[in-house]
Amino acid sequence: MPKINLIDTHAHFNTLLMPNLEEQLQLAKKNEDVSKIINVGLNPKTSQDALNISLKYSNFYATLGVHPLYDGQIETLEKIYTTYNHKKIVAIGETGIDTQGDIKVQIKNFIKSIELANQLKLPVIIHAHTTKNASIYASRLCLEIMKKHKPHYGFVFHYFQPDLEILPEINNLEGYISVGANITKPNAKKSLEVVKTMPLEKLLIETDYPFLTKEPNNTGKETFQKICELTNMPKKVLMKTLNQNATTLFQNLKNK
Repeated sequence: MPKINLIDTHAHFNTLLMPNLEEQLQLAKKNEDVSKIINVGLNPKTSQDALNISLKYSNFYATLGVHPLYDGQIETLEKIYTTYNHKKIVAIGETGIDTQGDIKVQIKNFIKSIELANQLKLPVIIHAHTTKNASIYASRLCLEIMKKHKPHYGFVFHYFQPDLEILPEINNLEGYISVGANITKPNAKKSLEVVKTMPLEKLLIETDYPFLTKEPNNTGKETFQKICELTNMPKKVLMKTLNQNATTLFQNLKNK
């Protein structure tokens, strides 16, 4: 497969996950198939890590977030932003709902995160995960919350858990979805339908490294190839479209 030059819109390079962080950062810097990487915060510590990395490496950008299954105060994220006020912070998140955790706490943090994003004029990255036999659908609960507390600068459901029924509502709210290695699996019928159904101008690509792949370079290529097959688009055109989608949602990606 020829070289591509994509924006990875969701990865996790930080000290809590990688004992060999510096080595991984150097490899990412040399990867010619990825032009930019959005490094996503899971709590205040990893958010600070993401920002520090973005200030050191030109191809990295940062988000500030408290993941639904991690501990942390949204107010701490605001303090980090206030301290640095740096244009390489591209979003608030990841935030949202995961049915494994305390839903009441998650809802409060999600609303606070949206409010902070609106205050800072940033988009929101949403984690919505529904476990087996859960009594609620995480993505649908997120949508209900966003109808009352709208992210004014856009949002994306990262690594979208396939739910074809809510795609029209996401479109109505002008949201994006992001896909990764999930669409390359043999049993990915619903995920494939999501890619076929979602307007291409609302689609993003990610690796979610190191959670959902141990080989981000190869996985990113495989995901891109699958989208090419599903959309029947020339590689150069698709690459340009996906990257344009990323810079449209994450306006600060245009900053060095």
